[in-house]
Amino acid sequence: MTNQQDSTLTRITQAIINPPRYRWWHAVAFEAVAQLIEAPGFRNTSGPKTYKSFKQASFAPPSWVFGPAWAINNLSVLWGNLRLLNMPADTPYRRPLLWLQGGSWLLFSTFSYAYFGLQSPILAFTWTSSMYALTIASAILASNIDPKIVTSLITLLLWLSLASVVAAYQMVYNPDPFFGTPAWR
Repeated sequence: MTNQQDSTLTRITQAIINPPRYRWWHAVAFEAVAQLIEAPGFRNTSGPKTYKSFKQASFAPPSWVFGPAWAINNLSVLWGNLRLLNMPADTPYRRPLLWLQGGSWLLFSTFSYAYFGLQSPILAFTWTSSMYALTIASAILASNIDPKIVTSLITLLLWLSLASVVAAYQMVYNPDPFFGTPAWR
């Protein structure tokens, strides 16, 4: 038997003896709760119309891209979160990484209200750049634990790399009705 076959057999045996505590349905339930928190902030607004009403950067994605992009991001991140949750409680960096991920999910769940509900480009930038910072910190910590968790954050890191710049552009080139500020440029 080769080392790879032995390793695979060991993992299968461990999975049978000690099944993961958190399963796919926990991720589905978590996503449902996140969407329930997020939905009122989006439903009570004009959503894509609000986005289109702001002056956009030439590199800003069209509004229809956001749904598929966030579906992919959330699926990937939830997969990584399940890996993290199923690690032993004494895994180094596990607890701070869970806190970072909790903060990211809080920002995700409240973004629609901050941006669309309050129609605030300043808050949109604050939420987006904060989530970007938390995701970078998460990737750094996860690199000490499991490269697969880092991989689960790649689509989100790429998306937030673009979204942070788009949000900064919107903040600078649009008035903010919530704060009552004119466009900075």
